[in-house]
Amino acid sequence: MSNLDLFSLLSRKIFHDLINPASAALNGMELLKYNLANTDAQIQEDETFQLLDMSIKKITAQITFFRFCYSNPTSAKNENVSINFVNNIIDDYISFTRLKITYSNDLQQLNQKHAILLANTIMVLQSLFPQGAEINYELIDADTYIIRVNNPTGKINAEILEDLHVRESDNIKNIQVRYLNELTSIYGIKYEVISGEDNVTSINFCNTN
Repeated sequence: MSNLDLFSLLSRKIFHDLINPASAALNGMELLKYNLANTDAQIQEDETFQLLDMSIKKITAQITFFRFCYSNPTSAKNENVSINFVNNIIDDYISFTRLKITYSNDLQQLNQKHAILLANTIMVLQSLFPQGAEINYELIDADTYIIRVNNPTGKINAEILEDLHVRESDNIKNIQVRYLNELTSIYGIKYEVISGEDNVTSINFCNTN
């Protein structure tokens, strides 16, 4: 068993144990808000109540997103997943970050390995760019997609950017970039980082098989 497979099995167990109480808390909060709407709607305006509500939504979105990224990276890599399913997971996670995201595609399905790479790349971009950066991902076809980032500030984490250009995992310092690089190697996918004009950075992913 490879280190990645061992990590996947361990992650699956951890996130399974975490998502159950988080989902129960989320469902309980929605039920509480429904009941309060008919009895004491004013309490929902209380800052403490709103903080609790937001925290439950955030931790549930994070666990769901991380579980998708880490729990099953290899066993179902050639299966297809719904675009709407992927977009919902990403949108829920991004809504609690400092980034903005849009997407353009005409496809209904996305290969799971591309979806996992997309989600992991988004985590890298969180550390690479400052608040206000806008991410757009475009599905060119079933084998190719492009992530473009408009970074109005022009600021960028130079160390992480340097790691993204390295292809030997042992020479990559950032653990998230290293994991992304390992996945692309296993999946047989080539990626290229292009820093263009007007503070726009593109990452192109394409099957090599």
